Amino acid sequence: MQRSNTSLTSNPSETAMNFRLLALLVSVFAITACGVDSAVVADDLDEVDSSAEVMDELSISRGRFETFVGQDGRSYFHLLAGNGEKVLASQGYASASSAAAGIDSVQANGAAAANYEVREASDGSSYFVLKAGNGAIIGVSEMYVSKANAERAITSVVKVVVATTLETNAPQTAGRFEVFKGLDGKSYFHLRAKNGEIVLQSQGYSSRAKATAGVTSVQTNGLNAARYTVLAAVDGRFYFTLKATNGQVIARSQLYSTKWNAERGVETVIGLVQPTNR
Repeated sequence: MQRSNTSLTSNPSETAMNFRLLALLVSVFAITACGVDSAVVADDLDEVDSSAEVMDELSISRGRFETFVGQDGRSYFHLLAGNGEKVLASQGYASASSAAAGIDSVQANGAAAANYEVREASDGSSYFVLKAGNGAIIGVSEMYVSKANAERAITSVVKVVVATTLETNAPQTAGRFEVFKGLDGKSYFHLRAKNGEIVLQSQGYSSRAKATAGVTSVQTNGLNAARYTVLAAVDGRFYFTLKATNGQVIARSQLYSTKWNAERGVETVIGLVQPTNR
């Protein structure tokens, strides 16, 4: 597997696309707590999802695999599309070399839509898994509000896998929010933990300003443990949602292998949004 940056091509049209991609990547930014202290109201939240309803050049651009060490000491990776959106996350591995082999397996198996399987959570949300030839799960998606959205997202992920060769370490941070435009054209934010892991992803918003307000809502509501709900998927995995005071879901977590890990994920998010950590 090639693990290096791909240089700009001499083809003018591809060069132009690369420059547009670079500009879009530059637009992904971290938000601090300074001057951000108001909550999102019901009308600000759009009932959409991080699906692949609208395809654009980002969905077929070169993404990147990011590797990191989890709180459990195991090695992980996730796959980001060209816009910074997380589209697949791995299981935990005993070593960095095993995680690297997992990336190879994603690249070998992720190019075929037949290797993806859509599954359901207890609240009706959907997600998909990527399987190797032996049936082992090598990647898990984010949560989607419907099965149809998850099925459409698979098309995007296949294109991202095919185009991606870059592998890098996840950025070490103090914990930060990042706002970006999703593969469906909506605006989103996600929250990175200190090890670079993406632990929370938002609903979709119709504008960057509303996504930024969504960050404020997480910083306000995310301090209250009662705003989190841990839910089960039909295959034994768990995840959690964060809701505003009106009961609307602001963001969802990734999928965890156990309920205990999901509960630890809640604790991680609460710690990250504490004013002392902003």
